[in-house]
Amino acid sequence: MFEVKWDPKAEEQLEKLPRDISRRIVIKTKKVAENGRGIEPLKEFVYGFKIRAGDYRALVDVYFNPDIIAVRAVGHRKNIYKN
Repeated sequence: MFEVKWDPKAEEQLEKLPRDISRRIVIKTKKVAENGRGIEPLKEFVYGFKIRAGDYRALVDVYFNPDIIAVRAVGHRKNIYKN
């Protein structure tokens, strides 16, 4: 089981989204942290992972000692990879 840590920038981005979408992202992130499945590597970048929640993505870093998922950014799939 992983511990989820939210970057302050990711928390701000999450607050700007509609409540139902932000809730879906948080629930999906918690499920991934519980079972470790649902994390995909970023293809365009050298490092980093993504968690998909509908049309929205959470960009994360995964650490294994201790087991932490660090959420760096949250946003719509058409905009999230540009930053």
